[in-house]
Amino acid sequence: MVVSIVICFLFFYLFKMSLNIISLSGLILALGMMIDSSIIVTENISQYRERGYSLRRACIAGTSEVITPMLSSSLTTIAVFVPLIFMSGIAGAIFYDQAFSVTVGLMVSYFTGIMLLPVLYMLVYRTGLRKSWFSRIRINNPIKDHTLDRFYDAGVDFIFAHKTASVLFCIISIPLCVFMFYFIGKERMPEIDQNELIARVEWNENIHVDENRHRVNVLFETLREGTVEQTAAIGQQDYLLNREQALSSSEAELYFKTKDPSEIAFLQEKVYHLLKSEYPLAVVSFSPPETVFEKLFVTGEADIVAELYSRNKEKVPTADELRGLENEFITRTGYAPTGIAFENQLNIRINKEKLLLYNVSYDELYRVLKTAFKENSVAMLHSYQQYLPISIAGDEKTVNQVLQETLIQTQPDSKTGEVNFIPLRELIKVTPAEDLKSITAGRNGEYIPYKFYGVEDAEQLMTEVKEVTNETGDWDIGFSGSFFSNSEMLDELVVILFISLLLMYFILAAQFESFMQPLLVLMEIPIDVAFALVLLWICGHTLNLMSAIGLIVTCGIVINDSILKLDAINELRKEGVPLLEAIHEAGR
Repeated sequence: MVVSIVICFLFFYLFKMSLNIISLSGLILALGMMIDSSIIVTENISQYRERGYSLRRACIAGTSEVITPMLSSSLTTIAVFVPLIFMSGIAGAIFYDQAFSVTVGLMVSYFTGIMLLPVLYMLVYRTGLRKSWFSRIRINNPIKDHTLDRFYDAGVDFIFAHKTASVLFCIISIPLCVFMFYFIGKERMPEIDQNELIARVEWNENIHVDENRHRVNVLFETLREGTVEQTAAIGQQDYLLNREQALSSSEAELYFKTKDPSEIAFLQEKVYHLLKSEYPLAVVSFSPPETVFEKLFVTGEADIVAELYSRNKEKVPTADELRGLENEFITRTGYAPTGIAFENQLNIRINKEKLLLYNVSYDELYRVLKTAFKENSVAMLHSYQQYLPISIAGDEKTVNQVLQETLIQTQPDSKTGEVNFIPLRELIKVTPAEDLKSITAGRNGEYIPYKFYGVEDAEQLMTEVKEVTNETGDWDIGFSGSFFSNSEMLDELVVILFISLLLMYFILAAQFESFMQPLLVLMEIPIDVAFALVLLWICGHTLNLMSAIGLIVTCGIVINDSILKLDAINELRKEGVPLLEAIHEAGR
């Protein structure tokens, strides 16, 4: 085993693979299989020694007998790991290292088992070590002699005495496996118990940062008894290396920590109802603290995201229209989507008729407006990796002051050359308005996202959302979210499972030189998978990426004993041993 590990490290070096958590986990998994190979070879040689074979002949015969079944056992295990590297996304990149580790570990242990281990066995028992007191110690295994063998024989006799029931049990396991696959809950990643919660609040009002801070402090005082730790980021943050979406003065990011993970769901519901009851326009979203695991697998994705594309690209949807759609979604579906954030703004409209009346240049008016509102950028100062815009601006003033006090020069009169100054308020019209705070776009262009969480029946929800949008006639709709990504992931895993089964069938068919015997070995897989899914459901777990990969990997491992046993039965049958006796003897 030590030699196998050293050779594995050599292959890691030759193929420029690094030692990381994924590759080491694959090597640890292969380590247990390395021990299996060594045990099989050593036990088989020892059995030939007990039959009276010489040391040299026992080493040759015992190793030769297991070369083919051990190779098939290693290849069938490798066959379930190799297809995993073709998974899309980060999962395929991660399992590439694990598949490489298992493949190298199994193949190295196979060759060391059939080439090095018999030599070491012969050298150890040929030297003077066999005459020492240590080599004369014999440890009998009473469990094997009196319990395991008896239990095995009784089990075989019971199966043959109830052949019809046994065959029906095997047949029923196939539809049970299919039923459990569709019945058990599905998600992308297993749920992790966390006692921390992040709430992002967009007040959807034109408020000062002081009012923002006051609202957060009131909320913290209300929830102080149910949490052990609270903190918040309010308004704009001056982090130089902040790569996340920046907060505005009307946004806050709240952090809560509870004593027990079971309190998080109640706390999330309480925060949502408190904010919505006091501030109906507020947009609240929740997520777990972002860790490396969250970044890799995006576990906080919404169940369903309704993407609304406007059919009239020239018309901008108003805030009232989008809020009306949101309310209609809540009424029809019973689920409250994450609201759309808006920001208050002032629309400035230039009166072109008065520009002609007062003989004012449009370019001059535009320049004055940009200067008044600090948008007249004239240059950019570069300092290392920092970019500082240089703008021409006046003193800090309110919008009304700017309109009242700012004067704009008219063009000289063509006859007299006289120049006049006109107040800015005479030439423009200012109206309050609301607009989307952020624009979301995808492959099909810009869209309005409505995110639904905690959806139980995704198909029904999407049908009802489509009905609402079709009634308006103004929207095309598309859907995305974890419901689709989970389905796509499970479809990939099902394809990988079938490819693995096909590879295992061809490997076993080549070994046994039969098309029927591989089916006998593979018949074990639906029984194991069916009851593994039943056990997952009983224990309250779901079918996710980790559990599905565990099932696929197990399919290649559980048949190893069956391969060795069937090969032993075939060898005994060639020697003329009756079938039932061969079955009893092969299991020992």
